[in-house]
Amino acid sequence: MVKDPITLNIDESFCSVAEIFKEKDIRHLPIVNSSGVILGVISQRDLNRIASPEKGPDGQYVYDADKLSQFILKQHVIQKVITLSPEDTIEKATELMAMKKLGCIPVVDKEEHVVGILTVVDLLKLLLKILREQN
Repeated sequence: MVKDPITLNIDESFCSVAEIFKEKDIRHLPIVNSSGVILGVISQRDLNRIASPEKGPDGQYVYDADKLSQFILKQHVIQKVITLSPEDTIEKATELMAMKKLGCIPVVDKEEHVVGILTVVDLLKLLLKILREQN
């Protein structure tokens, strides 16, 4: 898992999501309240449903900031987020991700504060490491 991932407050606009995704080269963000308790997750796919990016003059895809600023996370964030605890196994995480078709699962402590995030890419990197060690 990635420890201490970037999180975003539920009252932020989608402009913040687009900026963080681009700057940090990530595709999932845990969404928290002002106390840091997890409320949901927003993904690149969710962002694209709100406002598809358009190709800019330099060939990069960009979002229309004016359009994104009209939307607030609390109106669109995936609620009822599935989480893991730090004590859960990789097997449990993999099973959950496969069965529920999840791209990520936030890892939370007993107070529901985000302490990490596990993504499909993290699991693929682990699988690759295991396969290379076997050869």
